[in-house]
This record gives sequence, C-alpha cells and structure tokens, in this order.
Amino acid sequence: MNAIAALDRKEHTEQALTVLCADIGGSKLAAGLADQDGHILVDKRYPLTDLSPDTMVREVVRALREVAALFPGCTPAAIGATIPGLADAARGVWVESSFSGIRNVPIAGMLEEAIGLPAFILNDIQACALAERRFGCCRDTDDFLWVTVSNGIGGAVFSNGQLMRGSSGNAGEIGHVIVVEGEGARLCKCGNHGCAEIHASGRAIPENYRELGGSGHPGAKEIAELARKGDSAAIRTWQLEGVLLGRAIGAAVNLLNPAKVVIGGGVSHSFDLFENALRDTLGTHIYRSANPSVSLQPSPLYDQAGLLGAACLAWRGIRADMEGGFI
Repeated sequence: MNAIAALDRKEHTEQALTVLCADIGGSKLAAGLADQDGHILVDKRYPLTDLSPDTMVREVVRALREVAALFPGCTPAAIGATIPGLADAARGVWVESSFSGIRNVPIAGMLEEAIGLPAFILNDIQACALAERRFGCCRDTDDFLWVTVSNGIGGAVFSNGQLMRGSSGNAGEIGHVIVVEGEGARLCKCGNHGCAEIHASGRAIPENYRELGGSGHPGAKEIAELARKGDSAAIRTWQLEGVLLGRAIGAAVNLLNPAKVVIGGGVSHSFDLFENALRDTLGTHIYRSANPSVSLQPSPLYDQAGLLGAACLAWRGIRADMEGGFI
C-alpha cells in the first residue's frame, strides 16, 4: 500500500485530525490516540512479556484496535509507532533491539496490513526528540541532545532545527558510549564492554546497588525510595548513576555543542537523586570554553513523550516529509 497516496486527497487530510500511536518499550507498550495539538485523547498501558516478533505485533495491533474503539466516531488518519533499537524508517523495518534479540521485523507493513492505515516507525528516542521539539522545552531550541534512561539508554540529536539521522539513520546512540573500562566493564549485548547502557540503564541500577553493598533485589524505583529514606547503598547507587551518565553525556556535548541536554525515560523520575553527581561529572568532562551555557534538565513531557513522538511520526508521514521539515 502506498501510505501517502492513501491520504492524498486534500479534504481527507484536513479532516484527519487524529492518529493512532504506539510506544513500544522493552517491557511495556503504550497505545493512544492523539490530535494535532498534542492532546493525548487516550493513553493505555500494557505489559509486554513476550517479545517474539509475531506475538509482539499482535499485542500492538490489539492495543491499537482497543484504543480506536473507545472513539467510534473518530477515524484516525495513520499510525505512528516508536521502537526501541535500530529502525529503518524508509522501509518501515525494525532492524534490531540488542537487549531483546529482535532482528529485521517489517513492523510498519505488518501494522498497515492488520489495521488498514498507513504506518510509520522510528527509533523511540528520535521520536521523543521530535515531541520535545514540537511540544516540550525545546520548541525554541535548534540544537539539543535528548537522552532516554529507561530499560536501555538512547540519545537523539537536533542540529540546526533538524533531527540528525546519520548515514544509516542511527545517530545518537549514546547508550553505547564506553563509560567503564578495565576489569569492571560488563559485556553489553551490543558486543562491547563498558557501555553506558549496561552500567547505567534502569536494568543496571539493581546490579549497581548490590555491588555497592545493598541487600535484596529491589528494582530501580524501589532503590530510589530507599535513597530518599537514607539507605547509604542506595544513595551511592544514584551518585554512581550521575557519574556514569555524566561521562557519556560529556562526550556527546563535546562533539555536538548543544544548547540543551534533556533527559527522559523512567529513570528521569529520580533526577533529583543523581542530578548533583551528573552536573559535577559533566562539568569535569566537557570543554567548558566551547560549551559555556549548555543547560541540563528532565523532560517536561514525562511519560507521554513516547506517545507524542509516535504521533509526530504519523503526522510527518502524512505530509510525506521524513526529513524533519514538518517539525
């Protein structure tokens, strides 16, 4: 199906004010319906326990149909879906997710066939950056770095008002900047040792906690609660989080010279616990004369950045402009 041709009639495009959006994560799925003003009309969350391609796509289809059924009088114009990992947006292919083992899934075509609407995909972090640019704290910022810290770590770059895609569409993979070297460097599923993702993601925080003397098997959210109650191992865990993220972000700032660094993802909810260590580390790792006024803050879009990013993809796709001109 020619996705753009399906929406080529001017009158249809003007009436199509809503899109279906799916934000696919490592352990959960968000599905929603959004309008062009950035209002999420429906926001439903589902667990993802089976990441095999067929099962995962069936779950996405089921969720989108459920969301659409809540507004029977509304006819969505398209589908936007964000995927964790590498995406070939032009072909609609989910190329790879290193932590799940997914490889070369033609997810856009599968969604189009199942639901009957044009579908557009992009890496979830790049999509979040689109949403931040259109609806968040970077509406007037042409150069910024968006970093998600969740089950994995990813980044996206806006430069001169445009989303930087890179030669193969994968610019911004800050999660695979090396932040630990030597004997303590863990093996990342990407094949390298010491990546930020394997040491500082939400999945890594519990291991860091145990290595720093913590007991039991709490998750990152519980470790944040423990830190706020004064647990010394938990406090040290979040200080380490700031140091590790500061190393990765510092390298990116030196290369990209952004005006802002925006942090999203579930771990950003604990920003207050690692902010000081992050700022201190960033200050010692960047070339300060070249980056005298770079700012750092958590995203104001919170948990809706992914859905808003997916919605941006659908609207960009409708306008047949995948290079950033719509935003």
